[in-house]
Amino acid sequence: EHCGGVTGFLLSTAATIRTLKPTRVVIVFDGKGGSNRRKSYYKGYKEGRTGLTKINRLAGYEDLEDQQESMRNQFSRLIEYLQVLPISLTYIDYVEADDIIAYLANHYFKKEVTIVSSDKDFLQLVNHRIKVWAPTKKKMYDEALVKEDYGVIPQNLIWYRVITGDKSDNIEGVRGIGEKTIHSKMSFLNESELDMDGFMSKIKTECDDKLSQKLTENVTTIEMNYRLMQLKDPEISSSITSQVRNIMDELQPELDLVEFKKMFMYDKLYTAFANVDSWLRNSFTSLHNNLKNHFKDYEFNDK
Repeated sequence: EHCGGVTGFLLSTAATIRTLKPTRVVIVFDGKGGSNRRKSYYKGYKEGRTGLTKINRLAGYEDLEDQQESMRNQFSRLIEYLQVLPISLTYIDYVEADDIIAYLANHYFKKEVTIVSSDKDFLQLVNHRIKVWAPTKKKMYDEALVKEDYGVIPQNLIWYRVITGDKSDNIEGVRGIGEKTIHSKMSFLNESELDMDGFMSKIKTECDDKLSQKLTENVTTIEMNYRLMQLKDPEISSSITSQVRNIMDELQPELDLVEFKKMFMYDKLYTAFANVDSWLRNSFTSLHNNLKNHFKDYEFNDK
């Protein structure tokens, strides 16, 4: 049985925990049908994603179907591993992970939050309390770094994204307007946060005639992209937010060393973990202790 997906996820998660030293970890997966809401008003959303079809990814598999079946099995096994670690798992049907993460960062957690993702959409949430760790770039985005890399304050990064689009989600921006134009002719994006009305007002009063006309002609695209991409106030129902809060308020799983090592031995993951006892304790003990302090009335088994 292939296990690269499981070991890769566990190793990268643990490495991130050791780097960031969080007091709590929440992993959010897309729910079944999570893209339905956005596809309901833009059918092309995420269209064209082909999945893992590269020939070099098929090494060791009979065919693509065999690979996909293996990935499903590995995902199920990964959940079993995560359930014996001091980590909260969340996935709700018909809701995308992005919306839950944004809701948790903005409306549930009150102290410092670090979002771990390479998705640029999360940068619009950066403020004095919320940062984004981009693992592929190995950059911790605060307000200053967002402005340095994108030329706009994070509170207005949504307009940068709306105009430039997002190829990974098949969202087309406003044709003929790119990063250079934004930087040279839309300096108002560096001043104060703009809502839709404020943005449209600035277009009419502070852009030159040609740019103003171009943007005004594409107001339908701007409005649709904003609805697709904005995360500050995710479009999720009160029943969903209540469900998310209930999950977060529940007791987190504790660190179960015995059960983890049982699965580890059964799956024969020896080559991926040089010293599993040391790896578990160095990566997850502090989270386990934080959990004990938070839920003081619960009886823990220090296995």
